[in-house]
Amino acid sequence: MSLGRTVQNLPHLLCGILLISVVNPTQTLDYSIKVTKFVCIDTPYARTELHSCRTVVRRNEPTLLDLKLTVPEVVNYLRLHYKLDYKFNSYRPFFFNHDFEFCEFLKPKLRDPAASIAYNILVENFPSLRSPCPHGNRTYEVKHWVDSKYLPKSVPAGEYRITTTLTFKDNVTALKVLTYLAVRKKGIFDSMIEW
Repeated sequence: MSLGRTVQNLPHLLCGILLISVVNPTQTLDYSIKVTKFVCIDTPYARTELHSCRTVVRRNEPTLLDLKLTVPEVVNYLRLHYKLDYKFNSYRPFFFNHDFEFCEFLKPKLRDPAASIAYNILVENFPSLRSPCPHGNRTYEVKHWVDSKYLPKSVPAGEYRITTTLTFKDNVTALKVLTYLAVRKKGIFDSMIEW
């Protein structure tokens, strides 16, 4: 009797498995992202020493930011500003333009989706920065790439620039990095239409 009931519920079971596979959050994204370069700008910095800021292009791997920065003083306040620009004819502001105090940002709390993405990237990729303030009085070495697992499920195709700025309390720049990336839809038909 239980075998008959199992065979009878088999179509429902298969539909359930199919539905789970369709809405699975671990599924692949319908776009690809490629970082073309990282650029540190406004150098030299007045109160920090930038030893290296290089874009490392790797075959069959994501493009890597190789950054080494010395902050010679103890810091209890850093302002983090990141802005997303989309390229039409020139780069124009696009959705995200956030500004917050870095030490306050490291405290666990509820965040909006954009700040949540930034927090997850920071916590998982930069263990030396995840501790609460004070920071500084040391050299920070960062090897970072943009990982698509932190990105939203849908992103419009096109070229983007992310400007990330760290400033001290007196508005002196500690670090400013531009990240250039391109997003393309996957598949032949979609990618031909949206290029």
